Amino acid sequence: MIDVAVIGAGLAGCTAARHLSEIAKVKVFEKSKRPGGRIATRFLCQHQIDHGAQFFTARSPEFKDFLTPLVDAGCVARWEGRFAEFDGAQLIRETEWGGSPPHWVGTPTMSGFVERLSNGLDCVFDVEVARVEKEKGRWILFDTQGNLLGDYDWIILTAPAPQTHNLLPKEISFKTQVGLIKMLGCYSLILGYRHTVNLPFDAALVKNASISWISVNSSKPNRKNFSMLVHSTNKWAEQNMNTDLAKVQEKLFEFTSEILGFNVKFADYMETKRWRFANSIRQTDQPFFLDRSNQVASCGDWCIRGRIEAAFLSAKKLAVELLKDF
Repeated sequence: MIDVAVIGAGLAGCTAARHLSEIAKVKVFEKSKRPGGRIATRFLCQHQIDHGAQFFTARSPEFKDFLTPLVDAGCVARWEGRFAEFDGAQLIRETEWGGSPPHWVGTPTMSGFVERLSNGLDCVFDVEVARVEKEKGRWILFDTQGNLLGDYDWIILTAPAPQTHNLLPKEISFKTQVGLIKMLGCYSLILGYRHTVNLPFDAALVKNASISWISVNSSKPNRKNFSMLVHSTNKWAEQNMNTDLAKVQEKLFEFTSEILGFNVKFADYMETKRWRFANSIRQTDQPFFLDRSNQVASCGDWCIRGRIEAAFLSAKKLAVELLKDF
């Protein structure tokens, strides 16, 4: 049986592993403590706040079919919130989210449906693959301490493009292509309150400001305790990517307070997360990367576009292609 190492337990990694496990022995390595990647949930006192991807849509038949059993199982639900648009601090539009396409979220946390997908897979968490080497026709993996993580026939990398590029050996045919893919950063401001704050929206798109998104996380299905999530723009994040996190948090307080008209700094619980690789520019070349001669492949949302559906499609298309050879 073919041995496969998948690096990354986000949606792409778990999707690829699930499909390939039908005929191969697959092991998944994830540097975080749980699966999901940027489909992430932060547990903060009594709050469970989605601080990465906020929702997703399903347009392709393949992704719709994938979601159906998850919806039936209660792992995914529609978020039918009140939507608003701001131009700077001015509220310019209010509407109800409904109709087509639906806005989906994981329940009771955003990362819950990826955790379900990972069930039954051979996953190793809290371990970062730092180096890969070829020896006697097999790939040898090492962690950050130089410890051996096993040897494999194939490796599949699903980390963000810059991290994948750094890990790929120079002889891999698509290393240069991956290195050209630009990913943009983002900051997330996480706010938890003991009391409910009355806002005219559940989710808001912000234009012409340094923040791009404000949502009432607790308005999503099966959430408890009032909480909000704020995303900076990619542009502002890129300009401040190496700024001290405390200073970033103060600026995000300032930006958000100006738009909402009250001082959000007096939340009961607060935290700021730096995402160095949050979004990617739309790609047009191919949905995955594959070097058959070296038995290395890579997939992820960044191969297509920085969306949850893209992560699934990239991984599934790669798996279908690999299953022809396995």
